[in-house]
Amino acid sequence: MYKNTIHKGLETDFKNAPTGIWILIGLVGAGKTTFAQKLWTTDPTGTIRSSLDEIIQMMSFYNYEPRMNNFYAGVERSTIVDGLINGYKVIVDRTNITKKTRNLFIVLIKKIKEIANEYLLLLDTQKESTFIEQCERNLIENILIEESRKNITIYSLYLKLVRDWKVKKIEPILFTQNSSTIRNKLKDIAQTEIVGIFFDVPEEICIQRRLGDPLNIVRDRGQKINWKAVIKKMKKQLEQPEINEGFDRIYRVNQNGSESNVLYHPKTKLKPIILNYL
Repeated sequence: MYKNTIHKGLETDFKNAPTGIWILIGLVGAGKTTFAQKLWTTDPTGTIRSSLDEIIQMMSFYNYEPRMNNFYAGVERSTIVDGLINGYKVIVDRTNITKKTRNLFIVLIKKIKEIANEYLLLLDTQKESTFIEQCERNLIENILIEESRKNITIYSLYLKLVRDWKVKKIEPILFTQNSSTIRNKLKDIAQTEIVGIFFDVPEEICIQRRLGDPLNIVRDRGQKINWKAVIKKMKKQLEQPEINEGFDRIYRVNQNGSESNVLYHPKTKLKPIILNYL
């Protein structure tokens, strides 16, 4: 049903990709953060990384507080939304081992794309001046009536995007960008790819890596963690990612990084290629 090929160039694919979300999936100790840094170096000015682990470290020095969970998640969500709407590739560096967790991000990206498509349609059917006014009105209304409050960040950033463009239209001497700027931005956002990178690494190797991580000295100051037990429990909970979750592509990376397997969504416009990875 799906095209399954040996693929070269995960890093090249990442470097050449426009804005998109790259969701890392794997056990603690699988090598996700090291790989994220590797990807980031291919396009440092066009990439940001969101790390739940480092958000917790920043907020409470690795001393995870369950009562602050919504706060941690809010910072993570804002980073992702802000990055995508502003044209960055975003790496989501966390375990993401269950479909339920991954779905939180996939639903978020679909909402961002949905709004972009709505405003592209609006731009095609109205004059630019009317478009700006309508966008501002719609976005403000959505901010005011949003009951769940989950999409406030998305609507607020779109409002900022439209208003920034409005300023540039008023001051053409200061801002020489033409009227296609907002259209191009909306098109890029509407075409955001959802990419998964699955780290297929044995739990024994993950345990060995985590136990040997020098950062454990810092982590243990907050609370002592039995990483062997944690990783074994995570292994039982691990659900391998599937295309039908909403991914455009899924890469599979082993512990050596010597080979990668890529799965394409059947509706993708990308043509599968066969090359040796790394």
